[in-house]
Amino acid sequence: MAKIIAYVRTSTNHQDLGIEFQRQAVSKFHPEQIFSEQVSGRKSSRPELTKALACLEEGDTLLVYKLDRLGRSVRQLVNIVAELDERGARFRSIHDNLDTGTTNGRFMFNMLSAVAELEADMISERTRDALKVTDKPLGRRRKLSPEQEDKVCNLHAKRRVSVRELSEQFGVSESYVYKLSKSRELR
Repeated sequence: MAKIIAYVRTSTNHQDLGIEFQRQAVSKFHPEQIFSEQVSGRKSSRPELTKALACLEEGDTLLVYKLDRLGRSVRQLVNIVAELDERGARFRSIHDNLDTGTTNGRFMFNMLSAVAELEADMISERTRDALKVTDKPLGRRRKLSPEQEDKVCNLHAKRRVSVRELSEQFGVSESYVYKLSKSRELR
């Protein structure tokens, strides 16, 4: 009997609601299994997708909530669907009302694959453009000012104050004090 295998994905592990929303949507189709991961759709190595694809046999369906959850480039999407075709399996996207088991579904798949890639490229382009004009520092904010870091390292090196006291005084963890001191020793 043909089975449905579902795949849900978000780009980062900060998108738990997105994963849960997708799980609920695909659950309505009673999949035999739901494979879930939090990794960029541009990555070629997605272990849970690989497992989902390995489960599919002739007559089975790979189900996703939305096409861009499967991949972000036309090549990637076409390769996955071509692999499914070779096995006699089909692909369905709930949100896009897409089913590659039909002629119209295959046509729409090709059109929407191009749109998914365009969308990903536009996001990257906007990010690059924004980074060119910003003077905001990127990454994590420093826990301590350079002067405070110098003071912590000097006190730690002279062994006048314990690591615990330094961490309490400067509001950082003990491991941060050790890491900061070690990084200064390596300079």
